Amino acid sequence: MKIFQGNELIFRFMLINISSGIAVGMMNFIIPVYALSLNATSSEIGLIKGFSGIGDVLFVLPAGLIVDYLGSRKTYSVSCICSAAVIMLLSLAATSKFILFTMLFYGVSKTFRMTALSADFFNNMNTIGIKRAGWYKGSMTIGASLIGPMLGGIAVTAFSFKSYFLLTGAILLIPFMVINAASKNEISSHVKTQNHSLIDSSNHYKSLTKNKTLVSATIKNGLNTAFFMTFTVFITVMVIKDLGLSPGIAAALISIKGVSTLLVAFFGGAYLQKNNNKLYLFAYITTILSLLLLGNGTDTIQLGLASLINGAGTGLITLINFTEVGSLDGEKGKITGFFSFGNGAGAIIGPMLGGIIADLYGVQAIFLAFIIPFSALAIHTFISGKRIVSENISKLPENVEENTVG
Repeated sequence: MKIFQGNELIFRFMLINISSGIAVGMMNFIIPVYALSLNATSSEIGLIKGFSGIGDVLFVLPAGLIVDYLGSRKTYSVSCICSAAVIMLLSLAATSKFILFTMLFYGVSKTFRMTALSADFFNNMNTIGIKRAGWYKGSMTIGASLIGPMLGGIAVTAFSFKSYFLLTGAILLIPFMVINAASKNEISSHVKTQNHSLIDSSNHYKSLTKNKTLVSATIKNGLNTAFFMTFTVFITVMVIKDLGLSPGIAAALISIKGVSTLLVAFFGGAYLQKNNNKLYLFAYITTILSLLLLGNGTDTIQLGLASLINGAGTGLITLINFTEVGSLDGEKGKITGFFSFGNGAGAIIGPMLGGIIADLYGVQAIFLAFIIPFSALAIHTFISGKRIVSENISKLPENVEENTVG
């Protein structure tokens, strides 16, 4: 089911993403700050953040089925209300254990919300245009990595934690109102029920594992998500706990990364090709450089430069991934569910391992540790690119001979 049709399509997608992204950005910023106020350790903070990813791992595939069955609008609306309620519930949290428990439900509701909207965007990809694919993630970045952290940095000094969570939950109701402010014809549009048995759906998911493009994009998406979730948590911990600076500095660093990612998302689409190996390789090298700076930076200027470079690298990886997945044929709910499985795995593994590393070796060691998996992907991409060139060269004489005969 298409949530929106007509000329307002891309605008409404962006409006929904910006408003929901603001709430996500405020949540990403406040959770480590709130946990630190409750004297939580780095490993406990990582565990709290990682718990939100459990929802993705356990429910992202069922979410894809439900989206294909009920439609994007109903799934998104219900999950949006549930997400807002869970965030408001955090205003009652008085211990790190309560936060841990609540973040599990926050992750579940976010999974259904994001799967529904992404599936609908993929369904409209042909109408929107492949070169605008980055606008979807770019608009999310505006909210989650730019406005959200900045607003969070201001709100944390102006309001109590309780008021902060109530405000964040209220903001998340804005996209719900945007969806339901559509015309009567749009709201009453019929959902075409997918008559698939559980066995058929299971077989469909198994068939998706044979799609090399989807599997590769899911792995890269998982690593990118792992780093993003880890960065938003532990750059805040490092700034407040290790450097003794204000939460506003942490919010600024997250926003700097967001600005860089935003520029790539909106303007990088023009550079996408059928084979994006060279772009991937550039993105990995850029990301590794930023990780070296983050792992060794000692002042805000170095950390700001590292955040700027990192936003460009990881933003380019996200853009390529999202575009490639959006171009795949098939039921978009299930494809989105499969692809989003990487989000869940990364959201769990990244912060949890980050917390353990921080307790053992310090927060900056986390960023240095991420060099290993990004380097592995860079090497794999380089070797794959060489293999493709060799295969093309081996086919060249045949093509020349055929042309000569003809």
